Amino acid sequence: MPTITNPTLALTFLGNDLETGHPATRTITRGDITYRSITFRHQLLNGLKPSSNQVTLQLDKGCPGIEDIIATDGDIRAVLKDGTRTLFTGYLSTNYSWSVSATGERALDITLEDTGTRLLGKAFIPSGQHLFNCSASTAITQICAAAGITVAQGCTYIADTVTNTVDSSKTCRDILDQMLYELGHVHHFDEEGKLLVYRVDCTSTEGIPTLDKDDLYVVGGKAITLGKKIRQYKSARVSFTRLGEASGYLIYRNTTGKGDGHPYCNMRLAPGEHFDGAEVFSPSEWEDSLSDSFREPALIGACNAGSEISVVGSNEIIAVSNVTSEFTAQSGSVSCSIKSAGGPYLKIEAHNSGGLPYHITRMDAYANIIYVRDTNIVRTRDALLEAENSDNLLKEELGFVHTRELAQRHANLLGQYHKYCNSQYAFFSKRDLELGAAVRIIDNAFSGLVVTVLPTAKSYTDGSDVIAYQAVGISAFDLTAQTYLQTIGRGKNDTAGPPGLPGSRGDDGKSFTVTIESSNGSAFRLEDISTTLRCRIFINTTEVTDTTDASRFRWRRASADPAGDERWETSSKAIAHKSVSITPQDCSGRTVFSCEVDLSGYEA
Repeated sequence: MPTITNPTLALTFLGNDLETGHPATRTITRGDITYRSITFRHQLLNGLKPSSNQVTLQLDKGCPGIEDIIATDGDIRAVLKDGTRTLFTGYLSTNYSWSVSATGERALDITLEDTGTRLLGKAFIPSGQHLFNCSASTAITQICAAAGITVAQGCTYIADTVTNTVDSSKTCRDILDQMLYELGHVHHFDEEGKLLVYRVDCTSTEGIPTLDKDDLYVVGGKAITLGKKIRQYKSARVSFTRLGEASGYLIYRNTTGKGDGHPYCNMRLAPGEHFDGAEVFSPSEWEDSLSDSFREPALIGACNAGSEISVVGSNEIIAVSNVTSEFTAQSGSVSCSIKSAGGPYLKIEAHNSGGLPYHITRMDAYANIIYVRDTNIVRTRDALLEAENSDNLLKEELGFVHTRELAQRHANLLGQYHKYCNSQYAFFSKRDLELGAAVRIIDNAFSGLVVTVLPTAKSYTDGSDVIAYQAVGISAFDLTAQTYLQTIGRGKNDTAGPPGLPGSRGDDGKSFTVTIESSNGSAFRLEDISTTLRCRIFINTTEVTDTTDASRFRWRRASADPAGDERWETSSKAIAHKSVSITPQDCSGRTVFSCEVDLSGYEA
């Protein structure tokens, strides 16, 4: 890290509350910055979540900008430079303290926070609901625009699709942190305060930089310190929902006054009355409701208004778009508007502008929808060996991710990060290492330690060119390692529902159930194992195992020997059999067996 020789601090006061005649911009030069008081603290990761960067420094008591810094209530943007080189861009923290500098002079301690610390705390939307159904990078652009943050030109592009509905209670940071976390990324900020994205991944430890005794510095009698986490997760269980889409779907139907003569509705509106989907208002009540700034407008949730079961059934609708309405009334004096209000909600307004009471005889809304198809669980290989309530099992529910591929990647990242990164290291070097890039440390002067680490934080001052690093031990991740999928909830009835349209897919209300039976119990001592596992398939309550082709069956094994599991799963014993005999030779320590059945394009 180059030595800082000519520091300057440019401040921009954004609150418009300075005393008359005081400039809104001010540059504090080297003479007012206490020598050797500047400390940089950069941290990329805190576990698998992002962390913030800070700079602390001291201003001499005679600095002319101190009065304005303390007096203003508005934000103060800060840019720290060394000559023409930008070192840090952010905002002044509102926490100040007086202290004595190393030279015995009185000084003001200030902290510069990174851009995200100040700006990402803003609410993403002022009210209502917002649907993200786009690439992650498009979502990042929207979030940064709401926060007033610039995305760096070289920011990593993330093409993966994210889908989630957020409301006004969510800050930009809430959304950004969780979305990137589920995708295995974190955000950070460059020296100009622009947002960058880093992918948490260590695919290989080959050819990485090496630090040995010539690069490491002894501080406090130690070259490297090591710490261990007390609690260590060994496996991961991740739940996610798969989504479906439908167009022209009936999502709202008013049935007020429905009868034999009025199959849709027969809703009466007196002269001047309004209806907002929830209640009827007189003209004066309607005006009062519009002027009441504290009253939230009525939002009506979309639903399966046609009570069909072949597409959505009882599954949750999470978003609607392209809303169209079917509306009829006794008079043209009655009007109706049905619009999307964000996420799964509708805003409805009907009004009788005539001088006589009239009835609404139909008020339906159709839309394109996104709905939850089913809920699934992805387990890492080791998770099959853990009890559901085990302290070693890390359980998470995803909100932005809805595909097995992305859920599998996240589960493997969780499992392998917590498995390999439980050791924490601290060391000192003059080498300026990139945070998040693996490096090999060889302590051939003291302990003989050889370890691969991932630097996650560093700190340094303007008075020294030695950098203090914090790191975690690391091994290569395999984010595509085999995982196991379980569907735990479909959201619709498990028995046959009413028929759909003739010839439509699923018109018989099919629901599949897959079970495994053991001929001799489900738990054994290793030397006593002798059983036959049989996989059975049911459509609704009718068994169809015998009529299902054996090629659809594949047995899986999870044990303490992953390489042996792979060999067993690719053997003729595990493929294309509806049952399998298990002996001690099929097991390696604690072993769990499962069966996958391909039901794609299934015809009974």
